[in-house]
Amino acid sequence: MRSTIRSLITSQSAVSTAEKIIRATLLTPVYLALIALLRIYAWAAGPIVVSGKTSFGATLRCRLPDLIQTYIWLFAEWEPDLTNFIATRLTDGDTFIDIGSNIGYYSLLAATCVGPNGRVIAVEASPYIANEIRYNVTANGAEGRIRVVNKAAASTAGTLTVYAGPAHNLGNTTTAAAGTRDLRAESTVEACPIDQIVTPQEIASVRLIKIDVEGGEADVLAGMIGLIPALRADAEIAVELSPQWWSDPTLRPADVLHPFTDAGFNVYQMANNYAAWRYLWPNAVTAATRVRDELTQRVARLDLILSRQDADFISIDGNRFTDSGRWI
Repeated sequence: MRSTIRSLITSQSAVSTAEKIIRATLLTPVYLALIALLRIYAWAAGPIVVSGKTSFGATLRCRLPDLIQTYIWLFAEWEPDLTNFIATRLTDGDTFIDIGSNIGYYSLLAATCVGPNGRVIAVEASPYIANEIRYNVTANGAEGRIRVVNKAAASTAGTLTVYAGPAHNLGNTTTAAAGTRDLRAESTVEACPIDQIVTPQEIASVRLIKIDVEGGEADVLAGMIGLIPALRADAEIAVELSPQWWSDPTLRPADVLHPFTDAGFNVYQMANNYAAWRYLWPNAVTAATRVRDELTQRVARLDLILSRQDADFISIDGNRFTDSGRWI
């Protein structure tokens, strides 16, 4: 089944609507059958541990049927638009901060881009997931470029409870307990602002910060306000806002972002589609478009880029990793 699905993937950056429909139609029954089999097996015997090789040449330990890890195993990719954005923004010598690192996909991607002179700081609150990152970093020989920090990025120093996501979506792991999610408490971890996790030298060389913390992003961003003046002029922040999980019902995206917009950052929205068929044309990406409204409405999720670039859109090159030759 996996080989059948892989055969439907195209590396083309321009794919017609008709071709997309055909590929998606062929994918759907095979994909649904495979996911059903994986879940039945996991229910009976536990997760299946496999090796997944990414489009940029890294190898990750994947536990199926977790959503992110299954997609990496099947499609060699996760969130194609963000993957392309990161791959085309980072260059040799840059620093990348990965807040909410999950199993290290984006940290390993960044390690291919920043080279031996660059740095990656993978910040992950969950002790269990942090151990998975360490395993993947070591397995790929990336210890010299990636530093794993098992702490929760927050607005103030203290402790936070980590709530573990379910087996089919470990990516829901969070420190934000609000909402309708039925998550179990995993552990209590140290929490602190990001400028207490990274060094002044690392902050000064930061090109890109990625934040994906499933509802905890308002707290993370509040803890970053003090480091804004120390950032490079071209530093950017890719953040997934999840207002549906915020504990304060009056808090709006505009409230969370205003310290950054007041400091000259512009807001762009990036496409992000988790449907399996989207992963059949991972290089067919669209530009991130400038957000002109006030973002006063609470929506379920927003995938944003904060950038001092002043334009109507930010182009994203879909022709990045054409081979695995850039790997460490």
